[in-house]
Amino acid sequence: MPPTRQDDAGARTHGRRGDTAPGGAPRSDVPAEDRLVVVHDRLVVEARKAGVRREVRAQRRSRDAAAAADVDAAVARVLLGSPVLHGVARIACYTSRPGEPGTRAALAELRRAGVEVLLPVTRPDGDLDWELRPVRTGAGGGRGPGPLGVHALAGVDLVVVPALAVDTAGRRLGQGGGSYDRALARVPHRVPVVAVVHDEELLDAAVAPLPVLPHDRSVQAVVTPTRWLWLAA
Repeated sequence: MPPTRQDDAGARTHGRRGDTAPGGAPRSDVPAEDRLVVVHDRLVVEARKAGVRREVRAQRRSRDAAAAADVDAAVARVLLGSPVLHGVARIACYTSRPGEPGTRAALAELRRAGVEVLLPVTRPDGDLDWELRPVRTGAGGGRGPGPLGVHALAGVDLVVVPALAVDTAGRRLGQGGGSYDRALARVPHRVPVVAVVHDEELLDAAVAPLPVLPHDRSVQAVVTPTRWLWLAA
């Protein structure tokens, strides 16, 4: 059923900026057909994203602790053996949460190898700050100085990010909060961004391309428990 004029006016408040005149009245110079197409496309993309997220989260919840530990160890082997780490002195990474492909073994190995690691700190506005975990030099280690600021990614050699799914064109599906999309907008073009997913969460873009919106940031490589891959991004 096509939206009514009231439905259309309400939806436009969440669509493109500039589709309404001051006071909320529809702008006469934006055709109604154009507004409906824009809103419809965004809603379709968001619905498709929500569907993929439900499927991936359900599958992740089905893994037991033993399977998760195996994935953690396997991700470390693949990541540390991949060429994306060649010449890297400082990386930004994340500490995996339950259900995510593990990064704890990889983080421990990176510190033992003398690589400095920046870990994300979520700010009240949902953006990401970064905190330095210095190289472990003995029984000590612990935290470094306080948060370094949202622009700390400008000084890293590699960024490793979580994802619910990635396709072979570099499209990344996150949790939906937008924190990493905001952070990745600050990554210099010379710095590769690597997503970590389970094997079945790496999708063939020619068969099952992930839905994306203009604000979504792509990744240049992916690591799974069994392989790494440069992507078309």
